[in-house]
Amino acid sequence: MITLLKTIDIWVQRILRYIAMIMFSVLGVLLIANIGLRLINDFVEFLNTHNLEAVGSLIHSVVTINSFYWFDEIIELSFAALVFYGAAGLWCSKLHFSVGDWISPRIKNIRLKHLYTLIILLISAIFMAILFWYSLKLTLRTHQVTTAFQMKQWILYSCVPISSLIMMIYSIADVIIEAKRFVLATEDDS
Repeated sequence: MITLLKTIDIWVQRILRYIAMIMFSVLGVLLIANIGLRLINDFVEFLNTHNLEAVGSLIHSVVTINSFYWFDEIIELSFAALVFYGAAGLWCSKLHFSVGDWISPRIKNIRLKHLYTLIILLISAIFMAILFWYSLKLTLRTHQVTTAFQMKQWILYSCVPISSLIMMIYSIADVIIEAKRFVLATEDDS
């Protein structure tokens, strides 16, 4: 059973990492495309103001310089997925941001140290449960569709309850492990 859980853990972390990398790449490609199109548009305007309308028209006919109204929806989806799935990936691998644990090294009593860690982990698990509950309610209540793609808005929001559920499961596992250490008063970190 432990081997299966470790395999699932590896795959969850890998999938979350790939999702974050793909979303970051999508945002990068969209940024480069947007900048490139703006530069081409500015160049065509420059040519038109300097009596080179024929060259400007040629460039404009080759490169369609239109406003991509769907950019916003893709950026919103990609950015939300990057932030929340990336946070879940960091949470699962215990690489998330923290202000540093400067209290527990100062606690000499092993049980007290585990109690302190257990309290912090419980607060984190409760926060993840609240985040999951309210984000799930928001996602299920949303019935609108996006303007450009006519995509259900809940698809954009679904990354929040999914990632918070993943983080909540990992938080509960951390609480169980730390509670076991507290009861046994072990120093072992395995």
